[in-house]
Amino acid sequence: MLNIIRIPAFDDNYIWLVHQQGNQNCAVVDPGDSEPVLEALQKHQLNLESILITHHHPDHIGGVQELVSATKASVYGPANEDISELDYKVAEGSEVTLDKSALNFSVIEVPGHTRGHLAY
Repeated sequence: MLNIIRIPAFDDNYIWLVHQQGNQNCAVVDPGDSEPVLEALQKHQLNLESILITHHHPDHIGGVQELVSATKASVYGPANEDISELDYKVAEGSEVTLDKSALNFSVIEVPGHTRGHLAY
């Protein structure tokens, strides 16, 4: 069963931790701040395998570098946006398979908020 943990960030945003029940490996979506993510990982005893980025705005990528330094997580994000931290550039039709976390995501381009905005 898929578990999604909502982490409040800033004044009006959320960061999302996603993991399979019984699996201690997880992914995080749009970590604009690393501190609440690191706290949630510790609280829930999870290991961060991957970071999924939907778009380039600072409130969605601001915590990426610190999380990568702390966890060695791989970073996935939009091929059509300039995000230097990406290990894997993905686009419409891409499939993201996270082996340790037992998670699979289809990538959908949803331009509007930004030209390269993605949904997983």
